[in-house]
Amino acid sequence: MIPAALLVSAPGSGAVWRIVENQEQAATRRITRSAQAQSRLEQLLDASKPPYMPGSEKLHWLLKTPFRYPPLRHGSRFGSAMQPGILYASRQLATAMTESAVYLWLFRAAPTRLGPLERICDGRTALHFNVAHPRMGDLTSSPARDYRQRICDPASYAFSQTLGAALREAGVGAFWFYSARAAAGVNCAVTDPAAIDGSAQPRQEHWRLQLDADTCWWGRPGRPSFEVHYSSVADASGKIPHPAL
Repeated sequence: MIPAALLVSAPGSGAVWRIVENQEQAATRRITRSAQAQSRLEQLLDASKPPYMPGSEKLHWLLKTPFRYPPLRHGSRFGSAMQPGILYASRQLATAMTESAVYLWLFRAAPTRLGPLERICDGRTALHFNVAHPRMGDLTSSPARDYRQRICDPASYAFSQTLGAALREAGVGAFWFYSARAAAGVNCAVTDPAAIDGSAQPRQEHWRLQLDADTCWWGRPGRPSFEVHYSSVADASGKIPHPAL
C-alpha cells in the first residue's frame, strides 16, 4: 500500500540535466559507401525499433529516445520491465555526472580482465532543459522525505517501482526524488512526454571524462572540473550496490 503522502502533486517546473553519449557521428557511416546509403540504412534501422510513446514525437531526438524503450530486464528505479520508458535527469549537473560515473564503474566491473577499460577516456554530452507539468510530484518534500531510504535504496527497486506505478495511475507526469548515489543530489523522473516542451531545444555542453578504479574526472574548457570518487558511491564491502546485481 502506497501512502497517500507520496502521491501528492501540483503544478511545478524546473531545469534539469541529462548526460548522454556523444552523438557527433553516425556509427552506420562506417559500413556504407555513400551518404544516401547511410541515410537509407538509418531509416531501415529506425523502422525496426519500437514506436515512440504518444506525445513524444515532437521532442528533440535525444529527449524522446527514453520514451521509446522499456526498461531493461530488472526495470529502472520507478519503472518495471513491462512499463513504458521513463526519462531520468538531475537537478544538479554534478548529480548527473555522479549517476553517469556509477554506471561506468558497474560496466567496468563486468569483465574479468579490464584491458582498455583499465582507464576509460571518453566524451559525453550534457543536455540542459526545462520540465513542467500540471501534476508534478515532489518526493523530497515533507512528509514524503520520511520514505527516502525505501524510495532510494541503491540495492532494491521493490518499493520504488510499486510507487512509480501508483504515481502513473494517479496521473503524475513528472516528479523529483533524491538520488541514490549523490548524497545531496536530486533527480527528476518524467513519465509524461508533455512535461517537456517539444518546441524547445536543449542546451548542449560537451564534456571529457577520465575514469579509473578510484576516480571519475569531468572536464570542459571554461568550466570548473568535477571529480566523483569511487569510495563515495561504494558500500562497506567496497562494491557499488545495484538491484540488477
